[in-house]
Amino acid sequence: MSWNYAYTPQIWPSVLTALLLITLAVYGWRQRSVPGASPFAISCLFAVLLVAGNLMAYLTVDEETSIFWNKFADMWWLPGATASTCYILEYAWPGRWLSRRNLALLSIVPLLGALYILTGNFFDLIPDYIRVSGTMLESFGQVGGILFIYSLVLALINVIVFTWLFIRSPQHRWPVFIMATGQIVTRILLVRSPPELDAWLLYVPEFVFAYLAYAIALFGFRIFDPVPLARQTAIDQMHTGMLVLDHQGQVASMNPSAERILGISTQQTRGRPVNDLLPAYPEGQAAVQDGTETEFCLGNEQNLRYYSLAISPLKDFHGLEVGRLLMLHDVTEQKQAQEQILEQQRVLAALREREQLARELHDSIGQVMGYAGFQLEAASKQIRDGKGDAAVSQLDRLADVFRDTHADVREYILNLRSGLSLHQPFLEALQQYLQGFTSNYDIRTQLEADKKFDASVIPPESQMQVFRIVQEALSNARKHGQAHVVQVLFTGHDHTIHMTIQDDGIGFDPAASAVLAKSHFGLQFMRERAEVLGGCIQIESSPGTGTRVILDFLGREL
Repeated sequence: MSWNYAYTPQIWPSVLTALLLITLAVYGWRQRSVPGASPFAISCLFAVLLVAGNLMAYLTVDEETSIFWNKFADMWWLPGATASTCYILEYAWPGRWLSRRNLALLSIVPLLGALYILTGNFFDLIPDYIRVSGTMLESFGQVGGILFIYSLVLALINVIVFTWLFIRSPQHRWPVFIMATGQIVTRILLVRSPPELDAWLLYVPEFVFAYLAYAIALFGFRIFDPVPLARQTAIDQMHTGMLVLDHQGQVASMNPSAERILGISTQQTRGRPVNDLLPAYPEGQAAVQDGTETEFCLGNEQNLRYYSLAISPLKDFHGLEVGRLLMLHDVTEQKQAQEQILEQQRVLAALREREQLARELHDSIGQVMGYAGFQLEAASKQIRDGKGDAAVSQLDRLADVFRDTHADVREYILNLRSGLSLHQPFLEALQQYLQGFTSNYDIRTQLEADKKFDASVIPPESQMQVFRIVQEALSNARKHGQAHVVQVLFTGHDHTIHMTIQDDGIGFDPAASAVLAKSHFGLQFMRERAEVLGGCIQIESSPGTGTRVILDFLGREL
């Protein structure tokens, strides 16, 4: 062998191919924690050696030296193909198919082929290289035929694995398509290439297309990256339902929890308008902003479930909306717990109200009854003493007291019948009471609320106190103010609730309010209830201009 070589510019495609393969091998080895990366890197190294051997054979001017480099290249051809199959097996099912036993079985034929090539052409068992018309050709012997059949077996394994993976795993379909396309394009270029490109195509496409396709499938899609896998696992396992909509408002995907909540599979919902599945979804594009939330319920009365729907726009890097993300939170247990807490608060408020009413009855009706008993005894004594006129006058006054007391008792009964209930909104219950008050006493009542006022900010334990203050204010307007019209107005701002009760009665002198508070229990009761609320109450009045009761207290945050 002379080891003489002749330079030609046609070597540069092969040189660049070798550099690309070396780069892929280094990168694959650095990422060897990724399943399939190690056999991919080893396959790239075998391909580098094959390209190098073919390149040196192409440059040599000596026939004996050319045969040597061709044998060198052929020695790495089958190991490279075997390593590629190992990569595909590990890629398709990491840790399962590429076991130590299977790896040993796959390595037997490539090792025997390399051994035969190294030992020489005995009994025509390995390729015999001859020169025909100035071109190096290869005639296969018996072992060469066996190696060729083995390469076909590897190709068949690749096709079977690709087909199985394409059918079983939707997320692998694009990578499988890319790898299969790389192999098909390589075979087409090798078989169908024009003669003038044979020299160039002999060294480049088999590695450029195939190995680039392998690299893209392995690293480009990040199928084995634990971060996206963890995200996908979390999405699949979370109890919150998740729906992805396209820019037209049609369902693109949803997780298993959403399938369970809606009782329908992803295949049945893909491409359908979201309003077909969620009637509670806001109408119109402008109705949905970032963080839009709404509540709805699904099921029948026996199995009714409550859900919170959170909507977030999905935007691309340009800031353009490409879809929407819908999160369905099951809030049934929270809602039931809240209802239990509200019911407990209402029961506690009712118990406190009973105690308050008992004290008010004792301080008002009880004292009236005591006064009546004292007056009856005095009238009886006057009758026995022969003072009939004085007794009649005393009894007339007592009759007036009993008429007032009877009206008060009727009002107490109305107040108790018109109390708050669990399933009736506060303002609705208050309106019902005002209508009953108007029917009983022919005093016109009006209930108004600011548009921004939300009665749900009044805690259940505070609603009863507010209700009783309104009742007491109306009672005072009837008994002392001689009012014909009473207005009740609610406003709210920054969790501060402002209630005003205005009547058109005769009013009174505020300077005498301290004295009135001692003689009229209603004013005292209202102040005590305002203290329970943690608020303050003001009573404004003047003779002939009516009376205004102003209550300010804090509500809760929703």
